[in-house]
Amino acid sequence: MINDIEALEIFASLCETGSIQKTAALLGIENSAASRKLTKLEQHIGRVLIDRTKRPFAMTKDAHAVINEVRKILQARQSIDQYCRKLHDNDSMEIRVMFGNGHINFGPRFIVEYAEKFPNTKFNMISPTDVDDFLEGKADVINLSGQASLADCVKVPRGRMLFIPVASPEYVRLHGQINHPDELKHHRVFHNLYAHRYSFQSNYVLTKKGVSLHFDSIDTVRFSNVEMTHRAVIEGLGVAPCMPIFLCIEDLEAGRLVPVLNGWHRPTHLNYVACKKEDWKNRQIRTFVNWWAKRLADYEKECEARLVKLFGRYFLLNLLH
Repeated sequence: MINDIEALEIFASLCETGSIQKTAALLGIENSAASRKLTKLEQHIGRVLIDRTKRPFAMTKDAHAVINEVRKILQARQSIDQYCRKLHDNDSMEIRVMFGNGHINFGPRFIVEYAEKFPNTKFNMISPTDVDDFLEGKADVINLSGQASLADCVKVPRGRMLFIPVASPEYVRLHGQINHPDELKHHRVFHNLYAHRYSFQSNYVLTKKGVSLHFDSIDTVRFSNVEMTHRAVIEGLGVAPCMPIFLCIEDLEAGRLVPVLNGWHRPTHLNYVACKKEDWKNRQIRTFVNWWAKRLADYEKECEARLVKLFGRYFLLNLLH
């Protein structure tokens, strides 16, 4: 069985050009490679197809007998390639995207922006993120926070994660200003930094001007959904020492939340959009991952600019260190 399509292309071209040099140039290969391929094809079928003693090269009797069938094979292959390219280029596919609950304020708007650019692409937006489910193939793309290590995956940066300790103005009025992490032991603390979704104990670092403190908390109430944490703090039920900037910027602007802890904050880190290396080869997924990562990174920058407008550049710079 002949399964070397390139050898058939070389043979068909030589029947037209009568020249190894012209055929090699047309197909974008070396002269020697074209000659070797033709020789192997002839050896495979046990017949000489091209008479190389003549100038230009001439077709043999056997070549005349098979050339029409070879052209049919090549034409069929071309039709298949064109069909595949059409499927590949029309953006008609479903992309399953895992994203965090904290993206509820802007994620829907962003994904519709992309869908309007590529109307043939469908999206299944899955929340919250679950790395194990992603690795098991239940999603094509995932938003990651921090230095998550995923084997056989491509990670595209989507901006840095800034955290702002916040409480409602009513809470501060009732309970007093909170200036140091040690004071948090006297307050109900809400956050989402747990070892896993079923955990009830957290352990993380708060920092200020190069000094770091470990903060341990065993809560009487915990939420695995950051939106519930956000709502609890808005309603004055406690303090959030590490609220993501994109989740609280509108509340800070509207005065529904205010900064606490006098500059102490959870250290910033990078965020990513990831997909498996095998999926990265798919143009639609690769295009979306790059766009999605840039759109989220641009929004992070926008939030930072809004924060500077509220509290000044020094406030932002402190959060970055």
